[in-house]
Amino acid sequence: MKTRRRPPFRSLRGFTLLELLIATAVAAIVLLAINTTFFGALRLHNTTHEKIDFDLVQQRALSIVRRDLAGLMLPTGGNGTVLAGPLQTTEFSSSPNDPAGDRVSADFYTNSGKIDGWNPYSEVQKIAYFLAPATDGSNGKSLVRAITRNLLPVQEVGPDDQQVILSGVASAEIEFYDGFDWVPDWDSTVTSTLPTAIKFRLVMARPGSNVETDGPVELVVPVFATTTTSQTDAAAAASGGGFE
Repeated sequence: MKTRRRPPFRSLRGFTLLELLIATAVAAIVLLAINTTFFGALRLHNTTHEKIDFDLVQQRALSIVRRDLAGLMLPTGGNGTVLAGPLQTTEFSSSPNDPAGDRVSADFYTNSGKIDGWNPYSEVQKIAYFLAPATDGSNGKSLVRAITRNLLPVQEVGPDDQQVILSGVASAEIEFYDGFDWVPDWDSTVTSTLPTAIKFRLVMARPGSNVETDGPVELVVPVFATTTTSQTDAAAAASGGGFE
């Protein structure tokens, strides 16, 4: 009778405690590196998209301002019976019908209005810009565009529409180029002319604080509409008989 031989006993040797500690430490280092890289990339992704979204909103607001200023119309009088009044920054003052906030610009007349089958008014409209307190709880202010489309009302009324086109604004101002220098005020009833260009300066507030950002955003819009006085002055200057 044959007897079955048993295989020799082999001792099963496991990992030592030191090896487990080393493996755990290596795994922790690898996971820490992955975590740092992943969350760093995630923060960069979110920050980049927030910046892009903010820039798109700001560019949209500036394009609206550019269209309004580029469509500046020649003043045809100041008696309130015409569709284009004077450009007077020295005469504007707060009115009970104004939006709550600080005026950035005087009322000016522009042809940036929309003409469609549902709008009973022409492309001519009166525009004014204001800085109003923010209503969303954020720091800074809101840039408000007040629009008056009915330029021949029976009685004086407020703007037909008030649009918040940009939030988080620290300050905003408008300057006028007279051909030689930038000036803060303009009165077409005195000069009988329009400025050569208009500069719109905008300063944004830092998110979460009232501190302004590093520098302003400036938009310069040339004014191509010229009055008879402007044409006469330009001709005199070109012939050498004008400005010294």
